[in-house]
Amino acid sequence: MKYLTLIRHAKSSWEQPDIDDMVRPLNPRGKESTILLGNWFRVQKIKPDAIICSPATRSLHTAINIASWINFNKSRMDIDQTVYFGGTKAMAEKVAELDNSIQEVFMVGHEPYLSELVNKFTGDELEKFPTCAAYRICWEVESWDQINQVQGSKHTFMTPKMLLNKD
Repeated sequence: MKYLTLIRHAKSSWEQPDIDDMVRPLNPRGKESTILLGNWFRVQKIKPDAIICSPATRSLHTAINIASWINFNKSRMDIDQTVYFGGTKAMAEKVAELDNSIQEVFMVGHEPYLSELVNKFTGDELEKFPTCAAYRICWEVESWDQINQVQGSKHTFMTPKMLLNKD
């Protein structure tokens, strides 16, 4: 089995509207959401073998905050321009080229690319991919290069709002 968890960056700050999109930071609500999601991954015992992240500040801080909750070594993160600039096709190729020793990977990025990947890999059309939400896809394959030949299945879709509404 191979697992890909697509994570949209947490809510970013618009306090400085003229700031470059690449360096926009998380706002307080976004930081809180990373705590909720990171703790949820820890409780569920979901820990990736690799994290691929957009170089945008809001994505990088989302990934770093989640990584700290699951004891993932932040220095092992793959900060890849493809996740910000490459588009859906390039991101799918990045996943298909992963080393087969990796069973579980997180990819932290942006809309609309994440929704498009969900649709490409599962056929599921998300109405909305909220900030700091996670969509976990699984494939019954041995090799990452097979993911474009076999449709994946939705394993889990989790949002901060769903976590706040849990008993």
